[in-house]
Amino acid sequence: MKTNHILLMGLLAGSAALTSCKDSFLEQEPPTKAPVEEYFSTAEHIDEAMNAAYVPARMYDYDGNNFAALNWIDMLGDDMLVGASGPSDQEVWHNAFNYQLTPDLTLTNYWDVSYTGIRLCNEVVTYIEDNKATLSADYVAEKESEARVLRAFYYNIVWKTFGNIPYFTAKLNAEDKPAQLQATEAYERIVADLEEVIAQDKLPMKRTGDDLGRTTKALAYMIYADMVMYQNDDTRFQKALGYMTELINGADYGLDTNGYAHLFSEDGEWGPESIFEINYTDGPSCVRSYDNLGGIGGSFQGKCLAPQDGDAASGVIDGWGTFIVRRTTYDHYSPNDERRDVSCFIPVGSYSPRYQDQGVFCGKYIAHTPAAGTGGADHCQSNQNLRVYRYAETLLNAAELLVRTGGDQAKAKGYITQVRQRAGLVSEVEPTLDNIIEERRLEFLGEGKRYYDLVRMEGVSGATTKASTVLVADREAINAKGERGRQQAWTANKKYLPISGKEISAGEGVLRQNNEYLN
Repeated sequence: MKTNHILLMGLLAGSAALTSCKDSFLEQEPPTKAPVEEYFSTAEHIDEAMNAAYVPARMYDYDGNNFAALNWIDMLGDDMLVGASGPSDQEVWHNAFNYQLTPDLTLTNYWDVSYTGIRLCNEVVTYIEDNKATLSADYVAEKESEARVLRAFYYNIVWKTFGNIPYFTAKLNAEDKPAQLQATEAYERIVADLEEVIAQDKLPMKRTGDDLGRTTKALAYMIYADMVMYQNDDTRFQKALGYMTELINGADYGLDTNGYAHLFSEDGEWGPESIFEINYTDGPSCVRSYDNLGGIGGSFQGKCLAPQDGDAASGVIDGWGTFIVRRTTYDHYSPNDERRDVSCFIPVGSYSPRYQDQGVFCGKYIAHTPAAGTGGADHCQSNQNLRVYRYAETLLNAAELLVRTGGDQAKAKGYITQVRQRAGLVSEVEPTLDNIIEERRLEFLGEGKRYYDLVRMEGVSGATTKASTVLVADREAINAKGERGRQQAWTANKKYLPISGKEISAGEGVLRQNNEYLN
């Protein structure tokens, strides 16, 4: 069992919780009946609001509507299948896989959870601004930066998914309806805010002890590079490269020298390679359940990924067979690549095959053992943290940015080689865009990077590994084999998913639909 590290904070109508991986944040008493503005006027109580702003991140796996862990976006790519019991089970993901989402069936989880987090971060910023006169200058600078970087994390997710989004940076009143921005303008606002926070330099490069799980300067760097590279904003490539180089040259992060498998073990959480993780835990204090999704506890993902009716000899729990790996993906790895048998799990015993089954499961986040002494729902007590940004991505980001800016190609090759050597591969590859995207495919299987990589390579000079090439060929290959696969191929209008029709209606004319996707 993972040591229970708990932060309890009260909110107006109840409570929420954030679990840190290494040490506990302080337990907080629920707020009194004082007015909100009065209550959140001290550092102690603003800390409670800040802590609460992290809670939505754990709810991407399930928010009461969709199972939608952040890495599941790769079902839209060429390595993963939806699985489950059939097309009507996990229906939103089957439609996403086929590029057939509608306003009535779309990834509402990514929108709802992100905007919940954004709202909570904005409230923190507003409380700080309203009480600057009574708070220390150091506290104001550090806590505001923390909230703004976390806000950028949430904005990045909803922006990459939906593109044309409302953007606001202050606490909203009930009647407020922030304007929807075009994707490019939303990008500019988010990135400019990140640049300002980074320039202020009030966050540590790395957290330790009780503060593990909070935002850092390194996280700001990774979000920045993520967004700049997804936007293909070559005016900012040099700045993003500078941030990656600073991380590489610093002493805070490095590849996990205990091997690739260690990365995704419980002991590997918050190791030298981890820049940001979403924390989960198990144990007797866990209360997370279908009725308490924000409570302390584990993730639904471990249950979702495991095979159904698995033989005990396989060493995994009985699961639902969702977000499964294709056999062609497994075969794509070199047998000498240590990443293959960590990223891909093949049961040694019997199990009940489900829809699209090919005998390979997502090994990084599959639940191998039942939760230990949990008080919450059995379905959501996998204690494995979700790795969001790792140092390996820093190296591959830097390699790509060097290639795209005409920088030191030998250095770029060396960064790729470091990642390959850790995987047990002795051969080197040249620093081309296709080779880098291929290395990312092998390194980050099941981590939510592949689909976005294919999309962002669309139209990039020198890249043949892009969505309109790979995903069209992928559909043709699936259909040629007669497999139960993709109904249509990706086209450029599918980059941004449709916004929920309920959000459009609630926006009362402020929100406009991403109709391009529907055409």
